[in-house]
Amino acid sequence: MAIEIRSVTTEELGAFQGNVAYAFAISRESYEQYLADGAESFFGPLGTRAAFVDGELATTLAWHRFRVAFNGPLVPIGAVTGVGTLPQHRRQGLLRQVMTRSLSDLRDEGRPLAMLWASFGAIYQRFGYGLASLEVGYRFDPRGVALREPRTYAGAIRVLRPEAARGAMERLYQRGLEGRTLLLERPVSWWDHQLLEASRHASRTHVAVALDADEEPRGYVRYRTAEDMHVDFEPGGDQSMEISDFVALDLDAHLALWEFIRAHDLVKQVKFAHAPEDDPILDLLLEPRELRRATGDAMWLRVIDVAAALAARGYDEDGAVTLAVRDDVCPWNDGSYRLRVTDGVARVDRIEAAGELTMPVAALASLLSGFRSATHLARSGRIEGDADALRRADRLFATARRPHVMDGF
Repeated sequence: MAIEIRSVTTEELGAFQGNVAYAFAISRESYEQYLADGAESFFGPLGTRAAFVDGELATTLAWHRFRVAFNGPLVPIGAVTGVGTLPQHRRQGLLRQVMTRSLSDLRDEGRPLAMLWASFGAIYQRFGYGLASLEVGYRFDPRGVALREPRTYAGAIRVLRPEAARGAMERLYQRGLEGRTLLLERPVSWWDHQLLEASRHASRTHVAVALDADEEPRGYVRYRTAEDMHVDFEPGGDQSMEISDFVALDLDAHLALWEFIRAHDLVKQVKFAHAPEDDPILDLLLEPRELRRATGDAMWLRVIDVAAALAARGYDEDGAVTLAVRDDVCPWNDGSYRLRVTDGVARVDRIEAAGELTMPVAALASLLSGFRSATHLARSGRIEGDADALRRADRLFATARRPHVMDGF
């Protein structure tokens, strides 16, 4: 059996697409349309790695190239996607070879981090990925989500077509990146693709922009409405609303947009799939249970270059700690590092001494993202070290906002 690990050629892209479509039970026609619409390139050209067995494409992996907010600064990252092995080639170690090669490729590209949405988290934990954010979803009847203390908004809500709202959305989203972790930087091509998607639902896709008293945009919600023709004569309307984007720069705009959503009397169910874990609305509703809030694992993060990732991150506190990282997939990471932050600027040095805190690289991903504190990880048996070093690490890696991702890839 001859095994070859390499990028796919232009002529092999059709087979690559077919394998991905099979692995995720997508019709090939749908997947090809998705790519034809520009999805392959809205974060730039895809990188690929694949395993061929006796010339047959067996395992696929691809990555988008873009930047994410990392407690403020924007850091280049590989967004891994299209990972799959055909059933007849599973349990042969092909994915491990493809994954290891791709991590080395991303390191060569100067991308210290990789992240992905996992169809099955157990797969990726084997390769050093750590959980870095939660996915939070709501499914509610707008009549039931009254605010505990209703407010009067001094500004106004303006409903626009997506193309007319694009400038405001881009500016507001860019402002919303400030101080966040894992939110994707959206290039022009991303917005182009979203408008193309909106054009397919021209009569049902809308953007509500919250303007302050000076008519300055302070937030927006992008959503789609639909009518349910199977009316069952229950009380309430027969429409649904699906929210795809929600950005607010202040509490007034946040609440104004929620009141706008609630004002849709004919909507019986609102679906909001990517709400932030620290959404303040949970603390502001008269009956929070009405949200029917559900959570699950969201972004899995892989630290490819420990020193570069530590140095690239934003920090809100000064301090120092030494970390010993274990990594059997990316051996170049294995070792100890001294992190010193002065005036918010990090300096990272490789050291020969043992670290004050010892952890596998997957635990470092959860710590770096601010998803878990060092103390929490120690209680879980994921970090070893003394109480003083844990407290210093807690302060260093704390984030004011919870890590959050709104976009699929």
